[in-house]
Amino acid sequence: MTVPSSFDSLILRPNELPCKDRGGGARTVPLVTYARGGTTFLNGTTIFEPGAQIGHHTHNVVESVVVISGKAIVDIDGQREELATFDTTFVPANIPHHFENASETEEMRILWTYASVDATRTLVDSGEQGRIDGEADASEVSDPPLPAATAAVIEVVNLHVRPGAERAFETAVAQAGSIFQHAAGARTFELVRQVEDPQLYRLSIRWSTLEDHTEGFRGSAGFSRWRELVTPHLSSPPQASHYSHVLTAF
Repeated sequence: MTVPSSFDSLILRPNELPCKDRGGGARTVPLVTYARGGTTFLNGTTIFEPGAQIGHHTHNVVESVVVISGKAIVDIDGQREELATFDTTFVPANIPHHFENASETEEMRILWTYASVDATRTLVDSGEQGRIDGEADASEVSDPPLPAATAAVIEVVNLHVRPGAERAFETAVAQAGSIFQHAAGARTFELVRQVEDPQLYRLSIRWSTLEDHTEGFRGSAGFSRWRELVTPHLSSPPQASHYSHVLTAF
């Protein structure tokens, strides 16, 4: 069996996972979390007791919710709609909203998905804000502890390519993708090309920790292979630096 990733494939069963009490008769079970290998989205389920609802809030990223059991009421910026099973919402970032169980006798369940591992929730009434993955981390216990998303770094590499070597360079980077996906702690790998200067490329790699890159990958055979693939196409040595996440506004 081919194993292209340093993260495991998972089967997640909500009934077997930790649950967070949201208050007001609602409880949440995080499913795909950062700690479990999430890279570009988070999801989970929330169960509403009869008549329960959660407070009006916003997120800094797009959210989509599917009603998977029962009947719901959604309030999106003051507009209220009834939802049946499998009805789906799409709420852009920073739009106030909340869900309610429309039934006084039956449970209601939703499946929610956020479009970033850096998603946050801000309560409208109090202004209290927290990371969604922070809620998940609090319910997940491991030994040793898994690094939180706040420990991640983004490696940014500026790559100047020789004129005429652009296509060969892009092919080489594509081949290198599997090397990085095998590397412990490597979460995302993205190459962009400058419009104004087509010989300048920028590679962004999200690592779980700085040490995953500087102590792990740089000392591996994968790093040597990466340099072998791209160096012949460069007009100057790569320039790499590391950044930490500050803000996702939408």
